[in-house]
Amino acid sequence: MTVGRTHWDFDRDGWPPDEIELRASADAHHLDRFMLLPDPGAVPPPRQARLVAVSLADHVGAALATGGPVLDG
Repeated sequence: MTVGRTHWDFDRDGWPPDEIELRASADAHHLDRFMLLPDPGAVPPPRQARLVAVSLADHVGAALATGGPVLDG
C-alpha cells in the first residue's frame, strides 16, 4: 500500500494514521472508492483478507464500467 508517496507495510506498521482510500477503477479510470477508517488500536486484517478487498474493488470497478452513462432526471 502507498501512503502519500511512501510504501506502507501493514504487517510491520499496522494501520496508517489516516483513512484509507480503496479505489474502484477500470481501464485506468477512477470510478468510485471505498473509504476505510479503522478503530483506534485495531489490528490490521491478514494479507489474504486485504487481497480479497482489492479484488472486490476491482470487480466493482468492472461492473461500474459496463453500467453505461448515468442520466440525470
